[in-house]
Amino acid sequence: MTESFDTWTAYDNWLVKNYEQYAMTSLNEIDGKIVVEYMEKSQWEKEQREKGNI
Repeated sequence: MTESFDTWTAYDNWLVKNYEQYAMTSLNEIDGKIVVEYMEKSQWEKEQREKGNI
């Protein structure tokens, strides 16, 4: 999933609210927007186990 924010503060607020549910997989600033790619933490953990990372 992808979400974009106009400011770092807006991203920070979203992150605090959603940190327990989602794992951030990419964070970039593109044309002045903060763009984050994320997935359900359970899916991220499953993928990391399959790769042998955890």
